[in-house]
Amino acid sequence: MTGNVTSIARVRAAARRKAETSHVNGRIVSIVLVAVVVLIVLGLGATLSASSIEGLADAEDQYFYFKRQLVGLGLGLVAMVLCSRIDYRRYRRLAIPLFLVTLGLLLLVALVGLQAGGSRRWLQVGPVTFQPSELAKLSVIMTMAVLLERKQRLLTQWKHFLGPVLFCVGLTGLLVVLQPDLGTAIVIAAAGLAVVMVSRAPFRFVLALAVMAVVGAGLLAIVEGYRMDRIDGFIDPWADPQGTGYQVIQGYYALGTGGLFGVGLGASRARWDYLPNAHTDFIFAIIGEETGLLGALAVIGLCLTLALSGWLIASRAPDRFGRMIAAGIIGWLSAQALINIGGVLGVLPITGIVLPFVSYGATAMVVSLAAVGVMINIAQHGTANAAP
Repeated sequence: MTGNVTSIARVRAAARRKAETSHVNGRIVSIVLVAVVVLIVLGLGATLSASSIEGLADAEDQYFYFKRQLVGLGLGLVAMVLCSRIDYRRYRRLAIPLFLVTLGLLLLVALVGLQAGGSRRWLQVGPVTFQPSELAKLSVIMTMAVLLERKQRLLTQWKHFLGPVLFCVGLTGLLVVLQPDLGTAIVIAAAGLAVVMVSRAPFRFVLALAVMAVVGAGLLAIVEGYRMDRIDGFIDPWADPQGTGYQVIQGYYALGTGGLFGVGLGASRARWDYLPNAHTDFIFAIIGEETGLLGALAVIGLCLTLALSGWLIASRAPDRFGRMIAAGIIGWLSAQALINIGGVLGVLPITGIVLPFVSYGATAMVVSLAAVGVMINIAQHGTANAAP
């Protein structure tokens, strides 16, 4: 009789723990979704304002870029829902084929990609234009998680640790740098570093990899003249206010004009061809101008909320594979937001990458929302116990 009572008590305790875990997981998912939705709404408003003048100039339609962003958002929401319902463990089989497809697309970009602004980053199929380097961010994360999990007992050996990193980050980064797009390569490297940080690799290997990445990025930055111009503009934009420092200075003007509460939605002055790439790289400056310091701080706060929630999902993942994927995704989104906002504020060099969920870019929106869907699925399997 005592044994039956004990068994019933254990079952009830397990049921309570399961219910509590499910409740916590649901709250984390809700926080992630709220942060993403608010960022998207802010981004749509800023895109509508920032792209209107360029839309008139490029397509005689002030809503041209806004409508394309809405299409990307619709496709992204579908991708997010689908990915949230696919068990993340299935990516153990899907990751490498997806990675090989991505490499093939990046090679096609090098051969027949569209060229604009001195870069060759896009593929066009009929009326559809997309950027394979965005897909590379997610495929690199998943493939690294697969390979590091397979080699987890061998990761104390340098060659077994470095092999997956060079295969995924090194090969993809090389193809992206050749476009040229150093900013995206840096984000991919940051995502890869986040994956290895939560793998079974020794900390000394992770630290060595981080140092190698910083040195490599520095060398790539100084070998190209236009990249050195960006660094010069970052160090002292006022030395060449009409050249290398022009975009940074115009970003300062936009942010400064916004004051505390902003000049009002749709009332930006910087969008009138004063601020280059206002709807992409520098949309944060438009938000600061139109909604003021409060709006800019809200965007930063939402990015921090998303980052903390993502790391919480990673920490609660039921296995190391899920933890590596979640850490890689949130490492990618966090690094990209930091680099973009840092460039607008003048605390980091401009790299030409967009602000996740906010800047114009249909491919980026679709892939980023798909990644959120993957994180949601991992969160739904989450447990209060750390992954083994």
